[in-house]
Amino acid sequence: MSDSQPAPHGPGQPQAPGAPLATAEQGGGGGGAASGAASGAASGGGAGGGGTGAGRGRVAVVAGVVLVVAAAAVGGYLLFGPSGDPEYRLTTPTTVAGEYKRDGKGEKGDGKAFGDKKVPGMTTHADVSAEYKAGATKKLQLGGAYGSVEDPAKAVDWVFEQTGKSLKTETGAKPKGRLGTYSPSGFDGDVLKCQEYKISSMSLAMCSWADSGTVGTVTSMILTSDGTSTEPVDLRKTAELTATVRKDALTEAS
Repeated sequence: MSDSQPAPHGPGQPQAPGAPLATAEQGGGGGGAASGAASGAASGGGAGGGGTGAGRGRVAVVAGVVLVVAAAAVGGYLLFGPSGDPEYRLTTPTTVAGEYKRDGKGEKGDGKAFGDKKVPGMTTHADVSAEYKAGATKKLQLGGAYGSVEDPAKAVDWVFEQTGKSLKTETGAKPKGRLGTYSPSGFDGDVLKCQEYKISSMSLAMCSWADSGTVGTVTSMILTSDGTSTEPVDLRKTAELTATVRKDALTEAS
């Protein structure tokens, strides 16, 4: 399933982080709602629904909550401390991966005071986050920070460790299978790893990448056409999607 071959590095190009989808402050405010909505789904009120409007509505709400919790967790941990001028920066384009349109405005912060935790060995110049969707069923959260990263592999592992804890606490979501390393075509970052998470009948995929200048995440979920559940996760495809989103979001600093 996983690809253990390291990705080639672009000439002097730092890798963009799998950006968080919400800031820690946003996540903190929504923690209670996240827990409540997710608990409702897990107890049978959400993902089943038998195709009813209520069932579809619950799944859509829980899907959004789970994505935001994942993003908020990453946002709360990535963003801390100033760094020197970066060679590359992350943006939130209006369109990523060809079909995903930004839902609302992208957010940008100064990367400071987003909590008492931070990725080990990372100093941050700024952070970005945005929500995207393609049609009625595909949802994506992009979040990340750019600055200086001493150990990209260690940073990615730490992000998954902390995000997993937050997802379990806030939504009851649990990892399925093993965290895998991927090297999709066109990816020139240092590290890219992906993990599937499950809550009730719903599945989401999260990929995180890091390099010497960025750390970030792409969290993806695809609802079924009737809106009552989610499509099976394909981590290899999510890794490819993440590589494309990263490329679209990464811009050379002027």
